[in-house]
Amino acid sequence: MLEPVPLVSVKTSSPHLLGMVALSAIIAVTVLVSPGAAQSDADAVVLDARRYEVFAGRYSVFARFQEALQRILTACNKAEVVIVPAGETSRGRMGGETVRGIQSALGCPELQNVPQDSPAKDGILTERVWHAVMGDVSPPTAEDRAHALTMSFEGTDFGEKPEWNFCQDNDWTKHEQSDPKASNFVCYNSSDPCSFLTWGPRGATAGAGREIQWILWVAWKQDKSLIRKAFSREYANLHRLFRLQGPRGQTCNGDSPLEYFMCALWIDPARRQIWETALAELGHSELIRRSYAKIYALDEFDGGKLRAFFALWKELGLTPSEVDYAFFLDRATHLGGPPARDQVSTSRLHTCMAAYPNALHPNAKVRRCLAELQPHETQPEYRLGRDVAYYLDAFPEGTLSAKEIAAWAAYMPLSAVHNFGLSETKPARLPKSDSLSSLGSDLPHPESTRVTPQERRACPANVLAPARRKPSE
Repeated sequence: MLEPVPLVSVKTSSPHLLGMVALSAIIAVTVLVSPGAAQSDADAVVLDARRYEVFAGRYSVFARFQEALQRILTACNKAEVVIVPAGETSRGRMGGETVRGIQSALGCPELQNVPQDSPAKDGILTERVWHAVMGDVSPPTAEDRAHALTMSFEGTDFGEKPEWNFCQDNDWTKHEQSDPKASNFVCYNSSDPCSFLTWGPRGATAGAGREIQWILWVAWKQDKSLIRKAFSREYANLHRLFRLQGPRGQTCNGDSPLEYFMCALWIDPARRQIWETALAELGHSELIRRSYAKIYALDEFDGGKLRAFFALWKELGLTPSEVDYAFFLDRATHLGGPPARDQVSTSRLHTCMAAYPNALHPNAKVRRCLAELQPHETQPEYRLGRDVAYYLDAFPEGTLSAKEIAAWAAYMPLSAVHNFGLSETKPARLPKSDSLSSLGSDLPHPESTRVTPQERRACPANVLAPARRKPSE
């Protein structure tokens, strides 16, 4: 599902990255001044999109801010900046145009009370700017900002086509065989062999996690016509998907009914198009988005993972902060919950934390230690790059390793503190969660083996059981 973003060259001045160009000629990313220097008590930072674009999503509170800001700019005759083109709605991408829009809008009557020394003069979205633009609408919560950071990493919004995970590590740009049915086609997938299909901002999959099945089932229970219309002639097949047996564990060797079914969809252009269009269109439905959030909040999904993180922090004698919550959410999305105690004990974490006496905040020690002791099994570099975003600003300049900085810079150079104004000291709350049993008694458990003979024969064996290495290895 996840691909590294292109390397970028960003102007900045922090010694965190001084000397990194000598280490790697392809990495030219540096960090702006620490947010503490730019943020005043009178006008706290909500979002700083100067260094790198933030993708909050078309249904986020940030998208509504962009639309309101555009209305102010238009009424104020500031035609030199266009954040949201006329007749369109915002997609929630906060970048250079939004930065310039904030700076330009400071000359409009609506923003006349924003202090002249506010970080807003540099195009930073602050609380005073938010209230001037949005009126009585509350500023984004810590949860809103945490979701925006994870969304930026995931890059899969509602209303967009889902991403297929079959042969994920193939380089389709090279001049090599790209027809999966050809005799000389080779399928590579060590990154995400058990996902099959990924959809929406939290990376819901139809594979081992079955989040897509649960989300669509919950929505179908409430509005059958919505789901029937979206899937048209694939509607009956969707009902089979709800209950198909999936792979056991993380093997995914192509021998489960779910793997046969999903691969048959992917390899058939007509069927694949129906499913892609259905999921893209359904993303615009408020019911679908509510169902999506409902499933992820359950104990069996992210609710239990978040509770386990909060429990671990309590064992370590720490109170989870806003930055911690964002870290928990992102790890729950991309990796899972905290490691089992027989894999990484609290005593081992204490030993690791003791190795970082210079941390500016004790909680950041644990986040850094989890990045070290619990890497992603198939995407370690991507995971490290994301983890660094949650402790980059909690360590003195020059103390992070070259490996950490390189992973962060090459993936997506964002920071929970610098870009999203999340606090290391404000406590986070554990969201309430229910269990799957709260959905009723007729749950779609994976008990069915109903795949057609055509579906069993649709995919070549090397696609169902791909080579577990990347083409470059």
